[in-house]
Parts: sequence; structure tokens; C-alpha cells
Amino acid sequence: MNEELLLAAKRRLRTEMTRRRRTIPEAEREAASRAMCGTLCALPRYQAARTVFAYASMPEEVQLDGLLARALADGKRVAIPWITGRGTMEAVELPSLAVLERGAYGIRNVPDHLRRAVAPEEIDLAIVPGAAFTAEGARLGLGGGYYDRYLGERARGAYRIALAFDALLTAEVPMAAHDIDVAEIITESRHLVCRKKR
Repeated sequence: MNEELLLAAKRRLRTEMTRRRRTIPEAEREAASRAMCGTLCALPRYQAARTVFAYASMPEEVQLDGLLARALADGKRVAIPWITGRGTMEAVELPSLAVLERGAYGIRNVPDHLRRAVAPEEIDLAIVPGAAFTAEGARLGLGGGYYDRYLGERARGAYRIALAFDALLTAEVPMAAHDIDVAEIITESRHLVCRKKR
């Protein structure tokens, strides 16, 4: 598939999955999020991780505030993305949920005066968002390439797990050579150890 066709296929799938995600009722989203975070925290990979890279959720995403609070309470260093430019980001340490403020693109983040970078090679576990996933670990990102660049090029040692609603699993995801996949997927009803490894 040439690049133009690949991008068009990604756009179509992203639009469909965004529509699906919006139809999930808030109460169902909250319950599903709690179930996924509980499953994740029981995993040896989570328990052994010293530095966890996650994200401050947008309203329609899997809600991770409970996970962020749990990881901090468990004594882990928690990092979240800081957008530094078009398609680029850094990991910054999250000292507490209370410091988060809404910034660019409506994303909650650590304010400037508290921002401390975390070296990519120090991240043990990355919780990866996405618009769609296959059971084999293929991932459709949200369109900016931020995670593909950061995890695929800079934080290559981070173990990648996705928390995703059942509705976002699909049979096929169009992927380019530089697109990252995930090693495991946790949904509200399943825990998938993915066969695809790149």
C-alpha cells in the first residue's frame, strides 16, 4: 500500500473508532476504566516497574487518574507527555495529580515551574493510547505520530501496554514501518498478550 492510500485508510479507521468511542456512556467508560486499571496494577510488569509513563486522560479516553494516583502511592516515578513541537514530546515527572493544569490542545500537564524531564531510557513501562488496536498488538495512533517517534526511537526499552475499550479492537490496522505496536492490551473484558513484536 503506498503512503497516500495508507494515510487515507488510517483516517477512515480513526474517524470510525472516534465515533465508536464517543458513543460509550460516561458511567460505562468510568467502570471500564476502573476494571482496566485494576487488571494492570495486578500485573508483575507493573509491580516491577520503577518508572511508569502514562498520560492525563481526555474525557473520552480510558480514565487514568486512578492509575496515576495508585502508581504515585506505590512509590513509583510517574511520567506523562509534554508536547515540545510538531510530532515531538518529552516525558516529564508528575509529582501529584493536584498540580495538573490544562494547556495546549486541552491536555492536562505539569506547569512550567514544576516540570522535570525524565530520560527516555529510564522508562520501564509505557501505557500507550490509541484510536484502534488488533489482538496481535497493531496500533492506530491518534494522528500526530508523537508516541511512534518517542517510544519507537527514544524509549525503545519501555514495555508497551495499551488500555483500550473493547469497542476499539478491530481485525486490521493499517501500519507503516515506523508505527509502534504494543506487547499487551487490557480491555474491560480481556487481557491480551500480543503475538506481534516489532
